[in-house]
Amino acid sequence: MILLTTAFIGVGLTACSSAPARPEHSAPSHVSSLLSLSCSDSAGQQEQDHETVIGGVEGLVLPGSDDPAGLYPISRASGGTRYFIYKAFLAVSASAAPFATVSITRPASARLVYGSPSRIGALFSARSGQDLLAASRSKVRLPVCGPRFTGFTGGVIVTGPACVSFEVSSPSTRAATVAVPIGPATC
Repeated sequence: MILLTTAFIGVGLTACSSAPARPEHSAPSHVSSLLSLSCSDSAGQQEQDHETVIGGVEGLVLPGSDDPAGLYPISRASGGTRYFIYKAFLAVSASAAPFATVSITRPASARLVYGSPSRIGALFSARSGQDLLAASRSKVRLPVCGPRFTGFTGGVIVTGPACVSFEVSSPSTRAATVAVPIGPATC
């Protein structure tokens, strides 16, 4: 009986100490998770900048987003994929209170990276763009922090020129979608 118990314990320890099995083609779990910002991450309050407001958020539809000069190379992944960022300052309207969520619906490889001006500045200043990639997500929640538009620094990460589809949702406004050319792409 002691020998049988010892054998079960040994098998159990071996099974628990080995690396967990992972699906071969799964995306990293952080990529699809929500990046939820706070008011302390904002660049402050400002008036509307006369840009198109989509679902309570301005800054997604910008003249010149299809200009190739707006794509900044940031990194090359270990698999050889090159990444670029398009810097886009987003501002959420008080009408979207308490928050608006911006999601990328297409392409699957596109990501959002937003944060406080100091955090984004540090990520941009890093020697490698790997930190920007690690901080990126497919969704970002932007809180409303006052009676005017609340601004957030960041951008859209793509693997090259792309037509990026965004969905903006909020408990206070109707969900809205928009497709935006990032770099010389056609939507």
